[in-house]
Amino acid sequence: MKAEDIGTRLGMLVKALELKNYEFEKKFGISTNSMARYKSNARYPDPEFLAKLVENGINVNWLLRAEGSMFIQAPWELGPDVKTTKKVQVIDGKPTLVNDFDRTYVRTSMFPIVAEISAGEPAVVRDDYVPADSVEVPTRYLPHGTDSYIAFRVNGASMEPQILHDDIVLIKKQYNWENTDGRICAVRFEGGITLKRIQYDPARKGVILQPLNKDFRVLIIDSDQTDTLTMIGPLALQLRVHKI
Repeated sequence: MKAEDIGTRLGMLVKALELKNYEFEKKFGISTNSMARYKSNARYPDPEFLAKLVENGINVNWLLRAEGSMFIQAPWELGPDVKTTKKVQVIDGKPTLVNDFDRTYVRTSMFPIVAEISAGEPAVVRDDYVPADSVEVPTRYLPHGTDSYIAFRVNGASMEPQILHDDIVLIKKQYNWENTDGRICAVRFEGGITLKRIQYDPARKGVILQPLNKDFRVLIIDSDQTDTLTMIGPLALQLRVHKI
């Protein structure tokens, strides 16, 4: 992520520590003017301030580059006073919304949202697409390691009522079709990407891309079209982010 995001992440840190700005300034030995300039990205954080953050178990790589989790230490080392604000809902497989980030802070990873994925007709991903947003995910939901996943923002209504427009989906990278029958997957078809439930069609020796919303048409990919269809991966996690 770019340097101009440092101010945003600094604001997230203040909220995670449940401190007011003046309390944060006192705790970390910086002036109100410096704090304002850090948060507005008018000034790069001073080495002394960064060193103080490290002393208090805060990951400066996360602050400066959005790498890793916000805190260096494990949750049980942080103490009961360190909490985050609730800003994301994780949707489990039922699918029922369950709250997260409203408990003692846990290790997290930041994922850039690399593109929009169509919940409708396959949509072409622009070559000049620049990730403008990211999502923070507790690592306990990432059993295969952070490098195994990719994040997309859903665009469209074909997967309603389970997956809504603007939801974020975390896809487990998988470039074969093993164990994908019946699962919701991200696929690339004729140069576009889409999110659909996968079903195999033995009669046609092809693949059916099934929307959950019955108002949208089913895409039937015959055997002579399968060379234009590739797997990106199955749905691993669905997130609904709430603005703070």
